[in-house]
Amino acid sequence: MENLDDLKKDFGAFYPTGYMVVGFRVHTDATRVLQALAKQGHQSDGAIELSSQQMIDFAEKNMREAGVIANLGTSLTTLQVFLDAAKEGVYFLILPTPDDEAAQRATEAIHRVPFVLAERYHRLAIETVH
Repeated sequence: MENLDDLKKDFGAFYPTGYMVVGFRVHTDATRVLQALAKQGHQSDGAIELSSQQMIDFAEKNMREAGVIANLGTSLTTLQVFLDAAKEGVYFLILPTPDDEAAQRATEAIHRVPFVLAERYHRLAIETVH
């Protein structure tokens, strides 16, 4: 389990390249995703679980500390979406997706449960997972 502060940033804004951020209305759905990945033989090493309040605290702090240049990209806009969802009680998982195979496994696992949002961070783009 990594620490949020260890994840990459883009001009000070949260931008975890190689990860997927997924939001769930119910904590047990996040747990089911982790269990599905483990059942496939893929440990959730590096996964980060965040309660709504933890995401609120993290997002607000990161938005205050992000550099001016961060406003030019979409990272702060996406973080605002996470913050708004967290204020509605959404629970978050941040899953390592270092390659397309890992992203596919994560996508298949999250599609087995209801999810609110899913964003995969690439080097130069944020991809919405449908």
